[in-house]
Amino acid sequence: MKILYVDLIPGWGGSLVSLERLLPRLDRPAFEATILMADCNPSRARFEAHGIPVLTVPTFVVEAARSSPLVRYVKGTPAGRQLRTGWLWASARGVRDTLTRTLPLTWRLYRALRTARPDLVHVNDAIFGNRPAIAAAWLARVPAICHVRSLGRLGLWDRLWAKTLAGLVFISRCVAGDVAAQGVTAPHSRVVYDGLDMTAFASLPDRATARRALGLPLAAPVVLVLGRLVPWKGQDLFLRAMRHVTDVMPQAVGVIAGEPESYCLEFEPALRALAAELGLAESVRFAGFVRDPRTLLAAADLLAHTSISAEPFGLVMLEAMAAGRPVVTPAEGGGPEIVADGVTGYLYRPCDAAALADAILKVLADPVAGRMGAAGQARVAEMFTLEQFVADMMQFYREIAGRGGATPPLPALPKAPGT
Repeated sequence: MKILYVDLIPGWGGSLVSLERLLPRLDRPAFEATILMADCNPSRARFEAHGIPVLTVPTFVVEAARSSPLVRYVKGTPAGRQLRTGWLWASARGVRDTLTRTLPLTWRLYRALRTARPDLVHVNDAIFGNRPAIAAAWLARVPAICHVRSLGRLGLWDRLWAKTLAGLVFISRCVAGDVAAQGVTAPHSRVVYDGLDMTAFASLPDRATARRALGLPLAAPVVLVLGRLVPWKGQDLFLRAMRHVTDVMPQAVGVIAGEPESYCLEFEPALRALAAELGLAESVRFAGFVRDPRTLLAAADLLAHTSISAEPFGLVMLEAMAAGRPVVTPAEGGGPEIVADGVTGYLYRPCDAAALADAILKVLADPVAGRMGAAGQARVAEMFTLEQFVADMMQFYREIAGRGGATPPLPALPKAPGT
């Protein structure tokens, strides 16, 4: 089976991490993998190093708006700003985006599919972000599955294109429930948890060595936040929680590791300014992008997961648990499926800095918090292994092939009342 994996994110993220773990471990005689990426993504070499062929397509470039009288009116006057919030403006933007982005990208993807001639297209994220890929697969008459890794509202077009899919894979029960609640189904559906290679975490550096390498104090409690610096990941919530934590444990240190996305480069300076405003300039360290998180995890006492929107899953939580570190995470999204409350860490009330601080302090004040780390390792070994992830995905592909994988016809648009 020739499978074309389509992932058009502009940089390195969780969806590509999952593919980097999956593709080299597929049964090569049975499955031939190729990945189709955005040409602006710098990560192609990581897949080529595993012998995975990589195709690229241009996505889109947002051109700077010309300083026309209309643009100046819309941006610079109260009436113009009100116009931008109305349905007419939203409709006009939708038409523009369809003509200048969606249709050209669909055509490029269609041409790539005609060149690659796969037996199956694996669209590697949410339906609402991958309409062009799903449409291109339908136009090329290639069966497609969507690996849904995100939570979000599905519009009319999303629900219509979803009807052409041969299957849906969900990263968590939370995501599966979200999609089902919006009336979207497929001939095949399955929850497949992403998995982790436990052997990669079997030989972490000792805590003192890791802290020396990172320039952290040897005896201080260290709380780690690991993830992209984007607003929904909640690093600002973490800073406000650390203000409470350091009031109780002045020696505590917070570490924020990750880099900003290109669309919100201003977020990191804002976080640094907030840390200074809260009096945390000496208590919080910004570690930047770290490709291998194991040294960070070895240095930390726990991982704080701080998303202010429901996290669909959270690979970083698996990594922390595999490293023997307790995890505190919001009591929503995929977190409760990963973290056993009071056993491998704690769940806290979402978006509540005081509740997050309390959860952190409960771990730091526990003289035998190591038992939570050991319980986390056992939970990963039981539920979230890489071997199980790969086996489940290959079984899903075989099920699709066994049913013929025929592409369902494109459904007709609903008629307007009275027609």
